[in-house]
Amino acid sequence: MPALHPYLPQDRLRALARGETLPNRTTGAALFADISGFTPLTEKLTRELGPRRGIEALTHQINAVYEHLIAEVERYGGSVLGFAGDAITCWFDDMTEDGGPRTGQNVSSVPHPRSSVLAVTSAFAMQAAMKEFPTLGLKIAVTTGPAQRLALGNPEDQYWDTLMGHTISRLATAEHLANRGDIVVDEPTYQALADHAQVGEWRTEEDERFAVLAAFNSTISPVPFLTPDPLPPDTLCPWINPAVFAREQAGQGVFLTELRPATPLFLRFSGIDFETEPAAEQLDTFLRQVQAVLQRYEATLIQLTIGDKGSYLYAAFGAPVAHEDDSRRAVKAALELRQVAQTLPFLEPVQIGLTRGTMRTGAYGGPTRRTYGVLGDEVNLAARLMTLAAPGQILVSERVQKATAHTFTFETLPPVRVKGKTDLLPIFAVLRAHAPHALRLQEPTYALPMVGRTTELQTIAEKLDQTLQGRGQFIEILAEAGMGKSRLVAEAIRLAREKGFVGYGGAAQADGIQTPYLAWKAVWTAFFAVDVTASLPTQIQALEDELHTRAPERLETLPLLGPLLNLDLPDNAFTLALEPKYRQSALRALLEDCLRTAAQETPVLIVLEDLHWLDALSLTLLEELARALRDSRVCFVLATRPLPQAQTPPYYALPNFTQLELTELTPAEATQALHAKLAQLYPARDEQLPAAWVARLHVRAQGNPFYLEELLNYLHARGLDPFDPATLDKVELPDSVHTLILSRIDQLTEAEKTTLRVASSIGRLFRAAWLT
Repeated sequence: MPALHPYLPQDRLRALARGETLPNRTTGAALFADISGFTPLTEKLTRELGPRRGIEALTHQINAVYEHLIAEVERYGGSVLGFAGDAITCWFDDMTEDGGPRTGQNVSSVPHPRSSVLAVTSAFAMQAAMKEFPTLGLKIAVTTGPAQRLALGNPEDQYWDTLMGHTISRLATAEHLANRGDIVVDEPTYQALADHAQVGEWRTEEDERFAVLAAFNSTISPVPFLTPDPLPPDTLCPWINPAVFAREQAGQGVFLTELRPATPLFLRFSGIDFETEPAAEQLDTFLRQVQAVLQRYEATLIQLTIGDKGSYLYAAFGAPVAHEDDSRRAVKAALELRQVAQTLPFLEPVQIGLTRGTMRTGAYGGPTRRTYGVLGDEVNLAARLMTLAAPGQILVSERVQKATAHTFTFETLPPVRVKGKTDLLPIFAVLRAHAPHALRLQEPTYALPMVGRTTELQTIAEKLDQTLQGRGQFIEILAEAGMGKSRLVAEAIRLAREKGFVGYGGAAQADGIQTPYLAWKAVWTAFFAVDVTASLPTQIQALEDELHTRAPERLETLPLLGPLLNLDLPDNAFTLALEPKYRQSALRALLEDCLRTAAQETPVLIVLEDLHWLDALSLTLLEELARALRDSRVCFVLATRPLPQAQTPPYYALPNFTQLELTELTPAEATQALHAKLAQLYPARDEQLPAAWVARLHVRAQGNPFYLEELLNYLHARGLDPFDPATLDKVELPDSVHTLILSRIDQLTEAEKTTLRVASSIGRLFRAAWLT
């Protein structure tokens, strides 16, 4: 079967092959099958084989189970519509005489008994197949009736094949009433089985009866689907996650399964009456807005589940594409999603839960039907936090709170007890994002002294002295992630303050590369002393006073500061008449004059970090200001990672440009850094690490200061003894380092990722020919 076909339900695939669409309203039988026992199996395999080999064995086991179950669904004409964790939702459509699903005018609102018989026959066959897996269990629910079958969402992101209606709501109730080993059906299904079913007992919920079937005497023959001819990728693309589609198209699907840190987000929504005509349009509107938010933060929508008692969606940040700030992105997205729901009058306030941890990510299922999933204990915990959240509330775990405390304000809530956890779980409610700080730049406080970088510090001191003499400077600190750029920037700020500079700083963000002037906003908010808590008229008056002092002849250009200060400043007659290109030059002239005036009083230090994520307008403004202020007491200090050669910035040509490229710590510097960190973590132990142990750590961290520090933090957090040489063999990659490395790997092409993975299996040294 072509690699992309299994990502679509069989009936949808066949309809596309015929050039048809499935009807929006249909009748048939819905089946929900939930597998239990994977959690203890995961723990057993991890304990026996270790995390990496354990996940490989678990994936093999999971796929074997799904292969058996999906085969029985499809053997009796059913289609697997979706996966929800360790469960599948299936649909057995009423069929026309030629064996295909009904389309167009052939749709009837009265279910045909045949779909019920096929679904229940399949259910008993699935339970029989589970005997091959004695440590696992299965419960199945079947309901029969009309349903809406919709393709929702933005096709440029992904269509979602969705079932909704009262039949699907009853399916959720039946599943809730089922226990391990049960097959539970609603009354319409039982009536369709005539006298062929034997009921073990009846169970009731909200005045609806459900039968637990003890046996079923089915005489129906299998009606498997015929495999359609391969469909063009362009036909299948709208139905598949873009990142998964790209990997499968590149022939790299085999590498989709992996362990990686991720942040799961669960969101429960309600207010849509799925039995009414507007329901489809309302759900599609909400889903498209959700997709737009997730797309901005490069997150993945994993699951959409519909029910009358509350529907929910599940998204993952960090899989299949990782970023260094996935938790920050997830909380920011959660706030935006809450706002989206508030703007849609048909929705009630949403409930959101967020956690973070190492997940099993990748494609799973059988040869004919699979999906991309992000699974793990933290996923279940995020779903639990969602259910604990009050309407309109966002709850997060302690890991998420600690990772984002510098960006968001939280309320600490009483810890809760969660099923499967021995200890109480600390939880936090997200209140808001921190307001921009209009503060002058202060050097950060570090608990540890800086190691090495003596030459670089000397150069920075010299350039600051030249700035004091009226020769403005432009310093770029260049290095890969974790090499100490921010630490050196902090030392530059300290030196500048000692020499009498006043400093202003900002930073670009990975998810803000399309946001004009994002990195500059903190700089100018502080420079113009904008009170972010004041009313707009008060802010405008304060700005007018500032411009009267710094650039009185530019007062009429004040409205141009709006985008830089996050203020809605109304245009005046002068700015309203300016064409876009002249607005940019007028803004640059205004800022240049203000900086020049300020520098005559006090030398100015401008710091911009993470320049590799800088938006185009910010980069242009930076280069223009640096060029214009070469004769002023203004020093620019930038921190960036290496850019592709094709993106060489124009400021490299400035005569006052200096580049400081940071390299790995030497063995002696690494030893000094390790001993300083050990003294911080283990103050009571006055011991020195053996030289061989230090050498191994240095090799493991590749001389990267951040990696060295995080390795020791990892050991300390897990109670491992760093003075025991055998400890290093037990060390897995710390979550912080893992995420950082994955974010770099995920930027590679699919071919480069494959080369890297194969090379990592061979070892650190290998012949290039071995990869061909």
